[in-house]
Amino acid sequence: MNKFDLVIENTAERDIYIIADYIAKDNKKAALKLVKEFYKSFEMFCLQPNAGFVRKDFTYRNVRFYVVKRKYLIIYTIIDSSIHILRVLSTYQDICSAI
Repeated sequence: MNKFDLVIENTAERDIYIIADYIAKDNKKAALKLVKEFYKSFEMFCLQPNAGFVRKDFTYRNVRFYVVKRKYLIIYTIIDSSIHILRVLSTYQDICSAI
């Protein structure tokens, strides 16, 4: 089985920072745990790139979605042999306008 390379785009890094910062105001351990969960998902995509699902009703772009903790959505795409993490959003955000 080939392992895909991982690329985390700047927008996704910024998303993670914003989410973690918001949660850390109340619970630093929970924020750290969630960030670890995001990165665990990213590594899983490198082994199982089609783990996420396609939502043509959200976007025409060739992206996949993956839900973490029922409140967060990782948006990624596969380019050649790389997984590109595009966004990490809260489900409370306007997902369609963010992608």
